[in-house]
Amino acid sequence: MERADLVTPGGDPAWARTAAVVWPLRGGAGAALAPARSGSPAGEAYELVRYGGRVRYVVDRGLPRRARHAVLMYGNRLRAPRRRAARSLVAAAFLAGPRARADAVVRVVPQRDALRLRALAAGSLGRPEHELHLSLAVLDRDGTARPTVLVTDATGHPLLFLKVGAGRERRAALRRERTGALAAARAADLVGDAALLVPRPVLWHDEDGVAVLGTTPLPHDVAPADAADPASTWERLDALVGAARGSAPALAESPWLARLGVEAADLVASTDAAVAERGTRCAAVLDAVRRLHGRTVLPHGLRHGDWSSWNLGWADGGRRLVVWDWEYGEGSAPLALDRHNWQFARATSVGGASAGRAAVDLLARSAEPRSAGRVRTGPLTARLYLLDMAVRRAVLAGGGERGSGEAADAILDVLAADGLGRPRTT
Repeated sequence: MERADLVTPGGDPAWARTAAVVWPLRGGAGAALAPARSGSPAGEAYELVRYGGRVRYVVDRGLPRRARHAVLMYGNRLRAPRRRAARSLVAAAFLAGPRARADAVVRVVPQRDALRLRALAAGSLGRPEHELHLSLAVLDRDGTARPTVLVTDATGHPLLFLKVGAGRERRAALRRERTGALAAARAADLVGDAALLVPRPVLWHDEDGVAVLGTTPLPHDVAPADAADPASTWERLDALVGAARGSAPALAESPWLARLGVEAADLVASTDAAVAERGTRCAAVLDAVRRLHGRTVLPHGLRHGDWSSWNLGWADGGRRLVVWDWEYGEGSAPLALDRHNWQFARATSVGGASAGRAAVDLLARSAEPRSAGRVRTGPLTARLYLLDMAVRRAVLAGGGERGSGEAADAILDVLAADGLGRPRTT
């Protein structure tokens, strides 16, 4: 009899959602996994690393000890101090202990596996499947699973970084990320690799409701950027944006504003009353922007969309800026949005401020227009950024992220108090 907590992990929803996306069951919901038993075919087998009663990491069973340490610690220096310490402790306990018992190991049943992720990676890299090893962290978050998978060789050397997404919204997000990263990589080539490095998309697969985006991995020596001092990163961002084609449309003709309009309309059409209400409020802000500022001309260009200290770092001894996670990237958006994102993200994720408090502070700082490098920010661009973030959070809330719904409501309240949109009806 198969162990339910391994195959369809009861009591561990994050692991269940992750397993069903990375190893989807052919012809139905769930994961194409089975418990490892003595005499089971070798194939793909994974060790489940548990901490606090749930699965935190999934590590290829075939990796030797030193390689397992490498994959567990990959990118750890880029994490916040608390998360960095937690992963180090879990990794130390895992590596110091004996090899896992059979009841902590799962295997992939090839004939059940609809995605065949390792085969996709092997085809992209031009290497045999048996030479590749897959490992991942299991993130405990609301909403749709967004697993990332590290592909290494037997020594733990990174070869490929994979993002996997199921469902319309996640597939669309990965499609946007691929487009944004390709545009950014081309621009980085024009600037020169001595200054910038963008992980390049090298694998794209989108079939049967699941999308896979594969990019070149981050260098081993990436060090975190200084969240308090963005000047040097902004200088490189200006160079990246400057290498891409820009434009200066009136806001009424902005492709960025048109994209927000489509997303707001999708929210309004939701059968979930709370989601539809947020969509209606977002649409009201959009209408006000078109009415009040539709003729305003703003410089547009390549946008990262989540320009923050955890999505970039310095490599080659601090000589080259590495920029990853282009999930919210787009080819034409107001240039000032990335500047505002840095400040908003630092206030909420580093400073611990609520979304509403960070929005109020952002508007207050923008009251005196200023120039940040080549990009001018001011009250209008701050309001446009908050509109963008409200729509983004509303879309994430529609996918099940409760905290994003609260953030969207708070930002929309700030915009309504500032004269854009309307207050909540409940």
